Amino acid sequence: MNTLKRLSAGVLISGSLLAALAAPLPAAAADVSISIGVNAWDAPPPPLPVYDQPMIPGPGYIWTPGYWAINHGGYYWVPGAWIMPPFIGALWTPGYWAFVGNVYRWHPGYWGRQVGYYGGINYGFGYIGSGYHGGYWKSNRFYYNREVNHIDVHRVTNVYNRKVVVNNVDNRRISYHGGKDGIQRGPTDRERQIDREHRRTVEARERQNQRRDDDRDHSQRGDQRPGQPGRGDNDHRPNGQPDRRDFQQNQNANRGDDGRHAQEQRQQQDRQQRQDEQRQQQARQQQQREQREQQDRQQRQEEQRQQQDRQQRQNEQRQQQARQQQQEQRQQQARQQQQAQRQEQARRQQQEQRQQQARQQQQAQRQEQARQQQQAQRQHQSRQQQERRGGGGGGGDHGGGRGNRD
Repeated sequence: MNTLKRLSAGVLISGSLLAALAAPLPAAAADVSISIGVNAWDAPPPPLPVYDQPMIPGPGYIWTPGYWAINHGGYYWVPGAWIMPPFIGALWTPGYWAFVGNVYRWHPGYWGRQVGYYGGINYGFGYIGSGYHGGYWKSNRFYYNREVNHIDVHRVTNVYNRKVVVNNVDNRRISYHGGKDGIQRGPTDRERQIDREHRRTVEARERQNQRRDDDRDHSQRGDQRPGQPGRGDNDHRPNGQPDRRDFQQNQNANRGDDGRHAQEQRQQQDRQQRQDEQRQQQARQQQQREQREQQDRQQRQEEQRQQQDRQQRQNEQRQQQARQQQQEQRQQQARQQQQAQRQEQARRQQQEQRQQQARQQQQAQRQEQARQQQQAQRQHQSRQQQERRGGGGGGGDHGGGRGNRD
């Protein structure tokens, strides 16, 4: 393990410089820093963690996913970040780990006009294993797919909605290519062509930088003191061999080249460190924004809960008042009904009393009539008796009178 780490540390210095030329921004620079230190390991990287994408800072940024980096202590997670691309039309090809030569080796990401091969790794947020489905360039503006990006439409308006379908979903969240359990999908012909074009671009830049360094070296070597022989004098020496001064100059030039490469490496490491610090600062700021947003959400939720509680209490109070009003109305209706019943009973009693009085009056009248009739009958009988008694005595007197006259 220690031998492997020593062999891996500092490997492919030139490759790191190539990657630095191709990826000058923080996201790419973070990938380059892997190859400057330890770029291979005998154990696979852990599965990709589940995390939320931070809110986009503003229009123009492109999401670069998080990845597993490594140092002499092992793997550590580098969070994803929103990065401003180096030029209009630039797209990010993420780096990836691959099992090569019995070790897991890092392949750094890069910026380009097209998205190349990144191991078939499903990094999420539009990087589903091939291509990029989180947005596209149109003229000089980048349009974002809201289905896979965390976008504030009040801050970024060039958005669209398109569902991203991932075939053969692997819930293991594998973070490397090849090996026993890694992703097995190889690059397509188009992805190979994109990677070849990227390598040619990087090599052309490297050759251009090398020519620039050589021209600078030649100009430094040609600046000699008066009377000192030039480099062309070597052709006239025996066997074409340079003398000791030329050997010393070549040795100094080689040491100068080594020193420049070392200086460039230190400068590159310093840039990587500053860019990593900027990336970490962005991550901390994003975390602080997310914490503030979470606090705001919690505060809004608490206010909503309080509002709901107040509304619930008001509803309960209104319901209680409504129940009390209904109860009072029922009681009032019951009292009114009782009063109406009492009034009806009183009316019936009065009516019965009047009827009773009427019957009594009729009965008294009938009794009075009967009494009067009886009295009248008695008086009539009495007159008849008197008349009968009076009629019998008068006849004797008349008869006697007639006899006397005779």
